[in-house]
Amino acid sequence: MMSCVKKTEPGASSSSVRFEVLKKLKDAGIPTVVWLSPILPFINDTKDNISDILDCCIETKVYGIICFGMGLTLRQGNREFFYKNLDRLFPGMKEKYIKIYGNKFEVLSPQNKQLMDFFRNTCKIHNIVCDNETIFEYLRTYDDRLSENQLSLFDV
Repeated sequence: MMSCVKKTEPGASSSSVRFEVLKKLKDAGIPTVVWLSPILPFINDTKDNISDILDCCIETKVYGIICFGMGLTLRQGNREFFYKNLDRLFPGMKEKYIKIYGNKFEVLSPQNKQLMDFFRNTCKIHNIVCDNETIFEYLRTYDDRLSENQLSLFDV
């Protein structure tokens, strides 16, 4: 059976390649942040899937994981594209999504609360930042920490 990533993101790097990149960045001393999205209700919204992703983040010592919930967002226009492909890749799933979510912008997994609790607890145990505001502040100020050592194009 084809993996969910290969089905839903055929042009994207596989999870194993992404993991290898995180390991190389860790080995080079470069801090990383992972954006955990999309989590597709009834497709990859399982504790095992989230646990596998978190295990990679733990092993590669990511600084933080951005997560706005276990689900995805669907704007007008991309919803139609998503539903067309959902029907093609996961027959019968489109009807289930329409029945449950209709035209909602935010499409959260029915397991959102349990998965978010698991996500937050795991991050806390392994000292991974999972507060989005803290991560965004870190990202905004990271360049400032480098500016003391950053060479200018004109210094070369």
